[in-house]
Amino acid sequence: MSGNAYFIYTAILLVLFIGVLLWAFGKKRKKRFEKDAEIPFQDQQ
Repeated sequence: MSGNAYFIYTAILLVLFIGVLLWAFGKKRKKRFEKDAEIPFQDQQ
């Protein structure tokens, strides 16, 4: 591969990584993550 192909591949991966971060830490999922974080502290019955 030439240098340009590596640059394009790296740029695409960077954009995808940032997209995953934005999706994972978006406001829509905050309540769910906070609720899930409490699971280990709940009493088991």
